[in-house]
Amino acid sequence: MKKRILLFLLISTTISSMSKAQVLDGGNPAVQAALGDALVEQSPLANFFQRRTPMMDKLLRDHLKDDDGIERHYVGAEIGSAYEYEEFKPGKVFYREEFLGDFYYRHNAYNSEIELRRSNVKEAKQEALIKNKEVSLKDFKGREMRFLSFTTKKGKTKEAYLTKLVDGEKYNLYHRLVVKFTEAKPAANSMVNPTPSRFSHFVEFYTKEKESDNIEQIPLKTGKFLKMFGKKKEGLQELIKKEKLDLETEKDLVLVFNFLNR
Repeated sequence: MKKRILLFLLISTTISSMSKAQVLDGGNPAVQAALGDALVEQSPLANFFQRRTPMMDKLLRDHLKDDDGIERHYVGAEIGSAYEYEEFKPGKVFYREEFLGDFYYRHNAYNSEIELRRSNVKEAKQEALIKNKEVSLKDFKGREMRFLSFTTKKGKTKEAYLTKLVDGEKYNLYHRLVVKFTEAKPAANSMVNPTPSRFSHFVEFYTKEKESDNIEQIPLKTGKFLKMFGKKKEGLQELIKKEKLDLETEKDLVLVFNFLNR
């Protein structure tokens, strides 16, 4: 049973410059044979598919030929990384409460994808974790990562991997790493330097009340934050002032949510 579930959770990723996203065809006889008795259409994990990395997207978009006639591929950004950590870290994969195994992972925050290996060697086959809220990864710090829907401060609904920092009786606190890509810009003239392409990292924080299904972005300005948690405004205000807390700092925000959960 565990092997069958694991088959649904993991997808092989071909690292090729000409790879294209594919959707697994549950009606294909060859696919059905590979899955055995598992019924893809009835599985909550049926929508698994291969994904391109941002490097692949960039490769396909920027296939260049220079004046010297040599074809060159520009892969990735000149500055920064799409990943939270470039190296693979040890982690544990779960389906609901069932432990599926130990893996090595790295979080591609630009594509919102978790890449997996069964061993930490370069030759190891690379796979990707299916994007389903029933599936979670316990990271190398022991924190739960899960693909979830949430609402931004602009009221937009999005999906991405969130890391749970606080699992409280009243409130949960989540961390989200946002990676944005900026294209390179050539120099406008000889007096101006060209701008290199880059990946930039940003951090957002989200919360969910235990009685609610909604995960909302937390405003990090003190006034708006206190308004969001109006019932404990006075106590929060005193705590932030006394401890000189910075709401944009993860460790300080964890202290605030521990207070909110009392």
